[in-house]
Amino acid sequence: MIRRRLTASRTAAFSLIELMVVIGIIALLIAIFLPTLSLARKQANRTKCLNNVRQIGVGIAIYLHDNKELPPLDEVRQKTPVFYSARKNGLLSLKQSFNLYNIVCPEGWASGGNDYYYLTNGISPSGAAYMDYAYWPHRYPPSGSYDVHHSTFLYRRGEKGTKILVTDIVTDQSDRNAKVTETVGAGNHGTNHAGTIYRVPWTDGRGNPIEGENIFRSTGCSVLFSDYHAQWFRPQKLTQQANGMCYPPPDQWR
Repeated sequence: MIRRRLTASRTAAFSLIELMVVIGIIALLIAIFLPTLSLARKQANRTKCLNNVRQIGVGIAIYLHDNKELPPLDEVRQKTPVFYSARKNGLLSLKQSFNLYNIVCPEGWASGGNDYYYLTNGISPSGAAYMDYAYWPHRYPPSGSYDVHHSTFLYRRGEKGTKILVTDIVTDQSDRNAKVTETVGAGNHGTNHAGTIYRVPWTDGRGNPIEGENIFRSTGCSVLFSDYHAQWFRPQKLTQQANGMCYPPPDQWR
């Protein structure tokens, strides 16, 4: 009787080979599904980011209706970088009822994707903050001749045509923008030390290639236009830059 129990116990146990096979199958399944899960997470972050800039558009539209003007830049520092708001200007000057969660990019360089960043310590007592989203109005006035920046970004209320209001922060990583890179890193939807490096040749905004290129690690860019529609642009569309920030000029909006 005892011998029979011992025999049954031995036949029910896993052998070392069987255990290794099971571990191998589990490892294979993990290798198959991890990239899929990572892709799904990136897609979810992209969708959330686009929804954020749409909500920012709603906030700007309300501000414009109430104040008859776009949210201002700092009157003292009109050249405030697009990635910085001082004295509650720019996107921080939207109505108090505006949900600050919507200015947090899920892969934001400043917030780190922390939904509570601008509700806790993200904004200084003086009303200054590093921003996940770049605010572009009031920066590039008409010059009398074609200028790709003025053709791309809305300068003031009432201008004709569709132009850009807000974009993700996407930082050019070349040496010419070393100071910006030192502050901002890779920007949104990217990483400072790993991932694909994109080298995108410049265009002039009218479909013509020009000398120069953007070098960045971001996987794309959400853009809010002056008609309040939002669009995601893949890296190959970011063929211009200003203030060290990469963006899609008009010839890439198609």
